[in-house]
Amino acid sequence: MFRGALTFGVGIYAGIYLSQNYQIPRVDEPKVVWEKIQSLMEQYKKPPPTGDK
Repeated sequence: MFRGALTFGVGIYAGIYLSQNYQIPRVDEPKVVWEKIQSLMEQYKKPPPTGDK
């Protein structure tokens, strides 16, 4: 439990430090990210099998 909390705290501290000292672009809203994932999945989706053997 302590190890997980410590890791979480270090991650939060590192994120705050990086955001204050470097120009990191903002993360998109979850809806936008989901739409990007769906479009990528459609782009690389295999065509359905035709059933011919």
